[in-house]
Amino acid sequence: MAENKEIVFKVPEFPHLSETFIIAQILAALELGYKIKIVTKKVIKDNFLISPIIFEHNLLDRIVIEDYKIPKNKLIRLSKWCMILLKNLHNLISIINYHKEFSNFSLTWLYQWKFYIQFNNAAIIHVQYGTNSFPYRVITNTNIFKPTVIVTFHGHDAFFPLYGRIPNNGYYEKLFNKKVLITANTPYLGEKLIALGCSKENLKLVPVGVDTMFFTPGKVDKTEVKTLRLITVGRLDKVKGHQFAIEVVNELIKKRINVSLTIIGEGLERENLENLIKAYSLEEYVFLKGSKSQIQIREELRGHNLFLMLGVPVENERRETQGLVTLEAQACGLPVIAFDSGGIKYTVQEGVTGFVCKEFDIDTVVKKIEFFNQKRNLIKEMGTQATIFVNNQYSQTIINKRWEQIYNSVIN
Repeated sequence: MAENKEIVFKVPEFPHLSETFIIAQILAALELGYKIKIVTKKVIKDNFLISPIIFEHNLLDRIVIEDYKIPKNKLIRLSKWCMILLKNLHNLISIINYHKEFSNFSLTWLYQWKFYIQFNNAAIIHVQYGTNSFPYRVITNTNIFKPTVIVTFHGHDAFFPLYGRIPNNGYYEKLFNKKVLITANTPYLGEKLIALGCSKENLKLVPVGVDTMFFTPGKVDKTEVKTLRLITVGRLDKVKGHQFAIEVVNELIKKRINVSLTIIGEGLERENLENLIKAYSLEEYVFLKGSKSQIQIREELRGHNLFLMLGVPVENERRETQGLVTLEAQACGLPVIAFDSGGIKYTVQEGVTGFVCKEFDIDTVVKKIEFFNQKRNLIKEMGTQATIFVNNQYSQTIINKRWEQIYNSVIN
């Protein structure tokens, strides 16, 4: 039990609809008995799709805004800087060591130091996303802070150029050291981090878990429904491969198979997908439904037969690192048909809970859907196995136990 221990979570913004796994991580710490704080640059207060669980646990009350409170006026900024330095002369060595980690001097570094020193009594600093690890990739080399630092990578933060513009010029060099524990969600992402310089000894693999008390199968038998209902969920991004799901439907319609496709998510690819749907005259078969709440997503999943996850690599060879939604779909009793892209294959039991096809192999995906269409009883049978698979290996309860082991190991 972690009584009277505190974990400080550092997140880019909070809460964010597409990052429910971060909320799950925070709730796991609460369940394990830790006190928590959430450090973030931005609070999204107008997100109408915020999960009620955030309010149930008063997570918004635990937020500390990452604001160094640096005056805009240069004279006032310098004057305040001097006052901070005078008040912290007893920490002068710590301050000097921190400044040595930067190539250029800036008044900002002392303001930054002052902000983060307030968390010096926490047991753990748990940073979400490698790109969000500053200043901890600097701090850990100075012996300034007492807390153990854990940095969890989620995917895009391991592929360069970051954001399409930041090159890998030793970007994570100071982060990948023995003082920082690195975690990744699948062996695929783990291998990418090792290639970037993370040591195997300092890397832990912990999948993102599923709330199997929330994502459960519906009570309606869908196997007798005339139309085979396909669904995919994820932001409208090329890496999600929604365009290939539309291509699949186009081929199925040519074969006169009664099928429909629901796409849930929003993003920059919407216009391109709309144009593709129009080009194939699939307006009556493919439906872009935009963003949905977790409750709405669950109900959509329950109302469909098969889940498609046709993720593909994008410009910098970035691929889907886990595919949490494939697990949520299986928890709801849907077999999955997926491309073997990135870490997706680790979330499907081949031939038991679904099928994994080669990247871009639309023909095989079409054949698998035809197979399910001919043998409707297998949808229910494999769907049942899918639910068992997720409950046994990816339930939030099981993943929480793994985090408990990690947290206990770094503070004891």
